Amino acid sequence: MSFQINTNVPSLNNGVNLNQNTLHLNRSVGALSSGSNLSQASFDAAGLAIANKLMSQVLSLGQEIMNANDSIGMIQVADGGMQAISDNTDRIRVLTLQASNGTMNADSRATIQKEIDALVESSDDIANSTSYNGIALLDGSNTTTTSGADARSSALFASPIDVTTEAGRSAALDTLDTANTNINDIRATLGASQNQLESRIQNISLTQVNVAAAESQMRDVDFAAESANFSKNNILSQIGSFVQSQANASASNTMRLFQ
Repeated sequence: MSFQINTNVPSLNNGVNLNQNTLHLNRSVGALSSGSNLSQASFDAAGLAIANKLMSQVLSLGQEIMNANDSIGMIQVADGGMQAISDNTDRIRVLTLQASNGTMNADSRATIQKEIDALVESSDDIANSTSYNGIALLDGSNTTTTSGADARSSALFASPIDVTTEAGRSAALDTLDTANTNINDIRATLGASQNQLESRIQNISLTQVNVAAAESQMRDVDFAAESANFSKNNILSQIGSFVQSQANASASNTMRLFQ
């Protein structure tokens, strides 16, 4: 009969289990302390790669939302300029009708004409100076965000406004009708662009929320479940350590029998 006393098989088996429990325990500690299931690539390399891609997508979608909001801000600046030009045009119409009053003399109409000329100049100043971050919005040069909107008098008015003559006053009303149509067309285009951007922001925001939820599902730790895992692995580790010490003691006692 032969005896094998040099190899402590129970101790080796328990050591394997103890090491495995220690790994699980360390993972639970890492997850609970960091709040992440993926605090180390060794925990789930594939899951970490997917979660990182999802986070990158979330950040990209966030930047798209910021870009769209910036564009809306630009459109609102342009529309504010158009509102001021529209107010000037309405005032010019009132002055034109005032100049058509039969009680007006030539000097009165000349005074009205000066105010009209000042309003036209003011509108041109607005069209030429309205900008966003250095980008001109209403002088016809911006063909992207404001679709080439041109609110200068040369574009709005088919002919100069002249209320000093009867023929000029008659033509001025038609010119102002055309100008108002042009102004309304520009503002309608701006409004449509803003609506499209707002709709895009809504869609992107919904996508961002869903992607962020998927990323969180993969990365964020379930504290209740992980706490249970920690308790289980901690108990198993303590039991394993006790069993290991007993197995080692048993082997030592067996060796003493042969001494």
